[in-house]
Amino acid sequence: MSGRPTVMTEEVREEICQNLAAGNSLRSICADESMPVVSTVLLAVVQDRDGFSEQYMQARTAGGFSHADRIIDTVDRVATGEFEPQAARAMLDGLKWAAERMAPKSHSSRQEVDHTTAGEKINQGIDASKMSTSALKELMQARGNPDPK
Repeated sequence: MSGRPTVMTEEVREEICQNLAAGNSLRSICADESMPVVSTVLLAVVQDRDGFSEQYMQARTAGGFSHADRIIDTVDRVATGEFEPQAARAMLDGLKWAAERMAPKSHSSRQEVDHTTAGEKINQGIDASKMSTSALKELMQARGNPDPK
């Protein structure tokens, strides 16, 4: 008796990722009887079985680029009259939403600012109320400030 796979083999993981990168949804991929059910795949992602989490996220990012390409194709089809503008607008909104979430660094209209440094500690300021008088004097001298009287 054969049924859906419950073990995520390397071949199954690769096929899932190739389909995700092509812009297919996980639900449509898992609708195929030769593929595991959605919950099996998502558990493999969150549990990072065999490093699948990183592979999955890269495929999702590639899927965002695929959706961005479909936006261009849809615009071209509207220009040639193949799609009605109102119908295309709904399609474009969905594709933009998906592209922004799958590859936010490349397709999001929001700018993300990274406040980290290359291994250096960010100066958060000094709480002078917790420092001794001698420590305050040392700090002021180190910064070139005169000795307070």
